[in-house]
Amino acid sequence: MQTRKKQQLHRKLLHVFFSLLLLAAFVFVGYKWAYPYYQKWEQHQEMLRSRPKVQLAGDGTSTSAAWHNLDAYHEGLKQHYGFVYRAAYETPAQTTVGVDYVIPGLAETPAYDYVKKRVTAADAMTPQGIAIAYNYMLITAYDANHTHASVIYVLDKNTGKYLKTIHLPGRPHVGGIAYDPKGMQIWITGSKDDQSALMSFSLAKLIEYVTTNKSAGEAIKYDVDIPITSIVKASTLAYYDDQLFVGYFNEDGHGKVASYKIARSGKYKNTITTSEITSVNDSVAWSDPDGSTSMNKQIQGLAIYGNKIFLSQSYGSKDSRLYIFPVTAIKNLDEKNAEQVVTMPPYLEQIIAYNGQLICLFESGSAEYATPRITVMDRTLSVNINALLDNN
Repeated sequence: MQTRKKQQLHRKLLHVFFSLLLLAAFVFVGYKWAYPYYQKWEQHQEMLRSRPKVQLAGDGTSTSAAWHNLDAYHEGLKQHYGFVYRAAYETPAQTTVGVDYVIPGLAETPAYDYVKKRVTAADAMTPQGIAIAYNYMLITAYDANHTHASVIYVLDKNTGKYLKTIHLPGRPHVGGIAYDPKGMQIWITGSKDDQSALMSFSLAKLIEYVTTNKSAGEAIKYDVDIPITSIVKASTLAYYDDQLFVGYFNEDGHGKVASYKIARSGKYKNTITTSEITSVNDSVAWSDPDGSTSMNKQIQGLAIYGNKIFLSQSYGSKDSRLYIFPVTAIKNLDEKNAEQVVTMPPYLEQIIAYNGQLICLFESGSAEYATPRITVMDRTLSVNINALLDNN
């Protein structure tokens, strides 16, 4: 009898021991799995608590800086990217256009919600493309949560004042935007029927949209919507010398730059003919990651100014790179041909050259990517190009 009671006690003790051991294992695994997410959440909450007070325009779009006051923004750039800071702020700017313009809509953008089937406030808009069109600066953005319509923020070119949000059809990534001043057309990259595409609408339509009382969520209608067959993903767009230069992003290997000539007469005046698309597509092919290439991988922006070509490269939260090439390298934009490489803050997207300045747009201000571990750029950065080229 005594032996049986001891055996029962031993079994109970073993049961308790293994239960505690199993509980400890669950706690350990839960801690290892959940704690990093908790840390990330807590860091984000701290950033939200310290952000400037959110200010909204009449249409409900946030117009205040998403994360920093101006002094903190400058200090972060100066501390971690001294050369870029000096080229931006210790060298006289050749134009004030794009200097520290607040990227609107990062905290809140009313847009059509494809899940709820009505306009709601998006809080994860992610900047992608930037262009100067007439008196306007245009910034494209998509919803990182993939529920709201993509948009174009319209700012006064000379002051940076927020004017309006243009709503786009659907939820395209809108990785690139460019303005053709001769044809007075705004071009963007997007997708159609699961293929890359180029879309455009006129400057007149842009002005009408900005100056009339359009209801929130009303999408602008494209004048042109052209699929680019055989291309996986158009990541950037630039206008130069009657051509649209389209960069194709490739996460694993190298990409390609294709140039499409804009017709200036005939039926397809100020747009691109189907035959032009076809002929260029026939010569565009992905190169092997280990072989020869014509463009760096993970390219986000392309700009041409004078005798220089600028490429922005970023992927993930590591430092971005700005590659500077001679214009003669247009057919072989591999990093080995770059004359200069400038280290930039993470998440650098599209770049534009304007009046001697390189205006840079970052997506790090999006709630999807903002973290205290990186230099968050919630404004446009304008850098003196001559100072960039004087990297001694």
